Amino acid sequence: MENNTKEKSVWFPNQLSAVKLFLAQIEFSINETYEQLDGKTLYEYTIINNDKSGILKILPELKNSPILEEYNKMLPLDKTEFLYQSVYKKTGGILNLFHGEINESMDNELKELFRKNEDKNKAIKLWKDTKSDLWSSLSPKLVWAGGGKLEKELLLQFCDKLTDIMQGKQFYTQGSAIIKSMEYLRAWQLAYNPICNDSPMNAIIKEREEIYDRKIKFLKEMNIECDF
Repeated sequence: MENNTKEKSVWFPNQLSAVKLFLAQIEFSINETYEQLDGKTLYEYTIINNDKSGILKILPELKNSPILEEYNKMLPLDKTEFLYQSVYKKTGGILNLFHGEINESMDNELKELFRKNEDKNKAIKLWKDTKSDLWSSLSPKLVWAGGGKLEKELLLQFCDKLTDIMQGKQFYTQGSAIIKSMEYLRAWQLAYNPICNDSPMNAIIKEREEIYDRKIKFLKEMNIECDF
């Protein structure tokens, strides 16, 4: 299928991946720093001011736009943002672009840790740092942290390359289109990329680790408890 992003036709194997592309870009922008917010991220500004006013400070064109509501949904004004369950609402970024929706009932790793540990907090502490097949080997804490400016740039490059390769090809089932897309993604993520001077996977993990560290430091300064 095709979708129009920034007035350019982009190819997707299904509607879900198109939605995830859109939502991932919002996730990334929330983690970027902005001069209009005095060098803070939109995530930080929202928590400090306990309101959503930062969105229109950086993106005034979104006023009265349905996209504004999607930003509102992702801003950390609900205390559930700081509970471990919130990770299942995140996109997982580029590496999980073609994955289906994930929920807690699918997380066998967490179930096993809960079974082995009477202390639920200990189980969550172990789980958040464990690479998970649910999220293409990203750990839950890095999925929760989200990506940033570099991952956004890589995402748009990947979509352009995928479109160039797949557009015009005929697939008889949606499953075969998803498999081919996944195969290309896995090859792309491990190859050297001049955008990041590394493989996209290494660069994505490094950026997410930096975002995670900044978020946790900020939340501690704000005296906000967080499962992550």
